[in-house]
Amino acid sequence: MSAATGHRAVHRYAEALYEAAAATGEEERIGGDLARLAQLWKDIPQLPLLLTHPLTPTKEKESVLEQTFGGDLHPYTVNALRLMIRRGRGAFLPQLRSAFLRAAEENGRLVRAILRSARPLSPEDLNKVKSQLRGATGRAVVLEVEPTPALLAGAELEVAGRRLDVSLRRRLERLAEELKG
Repeated sequence: MSAATGHRAVHRYAEALYEAAAATGEEERIGGDLARLAQLWKDIPQLPLLLTHPLTPTKEKESVLEQTFGGDLHPYTVNALRLMIRRGRGAFLPQLRSAFLRAAEENGRLVRAILRSARPLSPEDLNKVKSQLRGATGRAVVLEVEPTPALLAGAELEVAGRRLDVSLRRRLERLAEELKG
């Protein structure tokens, strides 16, 4: 399966999952499930190998999902993951969260923001940023944090294609531009 075909397939699964979640008010819970899956995909190197290997039987892949998550996932999330595995799309599981968030954003339910920071921020600081964004947009906010030491100090915030850059790196770049004339 090509990457483009896989992307379209993931988008369809995410749209269906989002519609089911929105109909029952479970968007936040299912979004959390998908965030957890994406994190485990990174943290446990064996997980992608088991869930994507073509010689691993489907039943075994489903068993791995159940053992990994126990009964912690919403039934809609479980059904979506099982369906993707049964249809040979396990390699696209980590993309499901991003596609789900995109579906929510397209439906006007939330705002995705990317915060790049030179140093880790405290949970209090992250909550403050989310709260301020929620107040400014009037919508729920999903804040994705990307540690970016190259910024030197400060942060960049990207929301709806716009970027606010208050990093030391950017200030130094502006100073260099001014000095060049």
